[in-house]
Amino acid sequence: MSESKWKRSSIPWGLIFNLFIIGLTIGLVVFFVFSEDGFIDLLNSGLKIDIIWLIIALVMHLLNIAIDASVIYLFVKRSTPEFTVWKAIVVSMVGQFYCAVTPGASGGQPMQILTMTRMGVKGANGTAALIQKFLVWQFTLTGYSIAAMALRFSMFVQSLDFAMWILTIIGFMGQVLTIVVLLLASFNKSFTAKIIGGIYRFLAKLHLMKNVDEKIKKLDETLTSFHNCNKDLNKDKALVVKVYVLTFIQLTVLFLIPYCIAKSFGKDGVYPFDMLCAQSFVSMVSGLVPLPGGSGAAEYCFSAFFGNTFDEITIKSAILIWRTITYYLTILISLPFAAVRKKKAGRDGSEKELSGSAAG
Repeated sequence: MSESKWKRSSIPWGLIFNLFIIGLTIGLVVFFVFSEDGFIDLLNSGLKIDIIWLIIALVMHLLNIAIDASVIYLFVKRSTPEFTVWKAIVVSMVGQFYCAVTPGASGGQPMQILTMTRMGVKGANGTAALIQKFLVWQFTLTGYSIAAMALRFSMFVQSLDFAMWILTIIGFMGQVLTIVVLLLASFNKSFTAKIIGGIYRFLAKLHLMKNVDEKIKKLDETLTSFHNCNKDLNKDKALVVKVYVLTFIQLTVLFLIPYCIAKSFGKDGVYPFDMLCAQSFVSMVSGLVPLPGGSGAAEYCFSAFFGNTFDEITIKSAILIWRTITYYLTILISLPFAAVRKKKAGRDGSEKELSGSAAG
């Protein structure tokens, strides 16, 4: 077979990956619904589920999305006065969708930048706003992880297996390393560039990276933008306080959803702070898996960290409800926004290509 024919008949790995994720997601839902001690068995067991608590859990997730849109609005409004609350909601929903359906949430920010560009926001301003938002989110999330590790580390000593312990430590160290890199990039750009540039050159010698000079050039541009965004953010002290408070509230309501689910099952003796810490561990560890929505890893981590809260009869149903509220429902309610933005972007050839790559 000639080289050209081989290229035309090459395996469509992107399609295979997408089909795998769809199959995995459907398989997990079917498992949690129909398997032994699954959702069907829970309904047949006679256990009364308090719908009010599930409604509260749903409201908390919607509040999480609303706060996300609010933070976007506050950042973008500084450089683009005509940016409206509705536009911020659309941008937030686009990010929610593409973060949920792309590996490692990699498609969220590119599609948000594209959407803001279509709204009249300059690309540089939109990028700066999202960088600032990422800074605040990462610092707040890491603060949560450190607090959970320091205050409730002993809670899980007897409940986690060795593999989960290793993943927990790796996840925690990953959070700390991210913050160290962010701090270095924020306050000492040249030192950060030297370290990462050295890593790039080392990988090139091992033939694990190509076009090193081009990548280092892009790295320098990224670090410069990152450094300038952080300096700009720190000039507005009132905004800094506001977005950090909002992000803290956002993470808190998001992390309290398992508590609401436990209360809906009539679980007594569960404490909100313990549930907050457990959920922060779930987010920290499941984030290590570069699959859309952390499929598979999120469910496994939930069962590990909440194994002492939910018994064998309720754990599968708790996972199903938690994933439905925080993941499946997010895809459903954000899909119309993502579809509108993708259709508009498709009128231009280059934007259509970016939209497709972000989605895949």
